Amino acid sequence: MYTKRLLKLIICSLFFLQSYAQVKESTVDVDIHSLSLYNAAQWKELIAYGKDKIGSGIDFPLLRMRIGYAAFMLGNYSQSLIQYKKVYNAEPTNETALYYVYLNNLYLNNINEARYYVTQMSKVAQKNLGVKKKKLESVETEFSYKSTTSSFRNDAQYYRLGFNTQLGYRIALQQSGAMYNQIISETLMPTTVTNRTNINIQQKEYYGKLNLALTGKINLFGGYHYLYTPFNNLIYRNDVAFGGIKYTAPYFHIKAMATNATITNKNYTQYDASLALYPLGNTSFYTISKASYNNSFIFTQVAGFKAAKNIWLEGNVTIGEYDNLIDNDGLYVYNDIDKKQFKAGGSIYALLSKHLLLTLNYNFEQKLKYSTTNNNFYQHSTTGGLQWKF
Repeated sequence: MYTKRLLKLIICSLFFLQSYAQVKESTVDVDIHSLSLYNAAQWKELIAYGKDKIGSGIDFPLLRMRIGYAAFMLGNYSQSLIQYKKVYNAEPTNETALYYVYLNNLYLNNINEARYYVTQMSKVAQKNLGVKKKKLESVETEFSYKSTTSSFRNDAQYYRLGFNTQLGYRIALQQSGAMYNQIISETLMPTTVTNRTNINIQQKEYYGKLNLALTGKINLFGGYHYLYTPFNNLIYRNDVAFGGIKYTAPYFHIKAMATNATITNKNYTQYDASLALYPLGNTSFYTISKASYNNSFIFTQVAGFKAAKNIWLEGNVTIGEYDNLIDNDGLYVYNDIDKKQFKAGGSIYALLSKHLLLTLNYNFEQKLKYSTTNNNFYQHSTTGGLQWKF
């Protein structure tokens, strides 16, 4: 009996050793074959082969780095980011993995996340990369001309000049000064407003927003927007404070924001949630869905794609009725006496050089005239902008 048990134990041990040897051999085989695919630049085959082997339980850093590089070469920066991030999490001293985590975020336009990973690099790597801790990152300007079909609303003009500054690797400051000019006639307004047939609006604005890259995935942001709005004999000093959080994943971004404001001497609160999707793992195609609530529900849908080298086209539609709305992380404050009922438009983004970005935009809006129930008119907005990146 003892001999039989001993024999079974020996046989089981041999099976175990054989199985172990097979796993070890298959890992070596995967290493050799994946290297062969890598050297042959067979990127699609390498990704398929590597994912299959990882799914079967064979997983090691070099395999993931080869898959990550193959995805990078194919322009799928999200997939590349996933693989290199796995390696970096397992090997925090792996400078190659860290470099590609940084680079993939940069190519996905995740600037704050990319700069966060610079803080994880050695001083030598930071110097070789040439990324400055503090700098004026960009200067931007835009001009918008708004024409209406209403004889009671003159055409309006909007001007903005902005500066984006890196205060550190993880802290960014966005600032803007803006002006909005329009003359309107509205006899239905309260008699406290003098000369109601010639209301001259010359609004002046300041905007400031701070962003903190808390981790490589989580950003906190907050800011303030001040609007000085003369309304003939009345002057409104509007204060808008906002704060939010953004979660960045390789293929999607989630953002939530809350706003508390005083607009035309009235308290105003708004809540926003948005989801951005990058299904191709790059900026060649993307969608942004945003829901806002401010005593009414407003939904905005954006879709964009890369139409040619350095040119992107984008369409947008906004559904919901509102006269006040905070948009684009508090940068734009729509404080109108007329209700907006529908908005749709399109944009062109053209990278004219390494440093210069041109933006052209058109928006169509259906509005409901102040204090009426069926007096609709339309507004056409044409905007041009330039951004210079240093």
